[in-house]
Amino acid sequence: MSKVILVTGGSGLVGQALQHVLNDTESDPAFRAQPDETWHFATSKEADLRCPEQTRQLFEKYKPTHVIHLAALGTMLC
Repeated sequence: MSKVILVTGGSGLVGQALQHVLNDTESDPAFRAQPDETWHFATSKEADLRCPEQTRQLFEKYKPTHVIHLAALGTMLC
């Protein structure tokens, strides 16, 4: 069964690092994206996760089997 992995916060620090590791052909194969995996790195431009309708549309678009939630609010609240 193929896996569809949706990563929120795909353009953030951790999301970009994850993309680098998954696509690094010189890294250990255990850490690379596998042939049965499709990775989607969503950014805030694609969907605002604070908006239920945009979030629903994002999930309908990719139909993920797995979600890695890395999105964060990038402002200081205190």
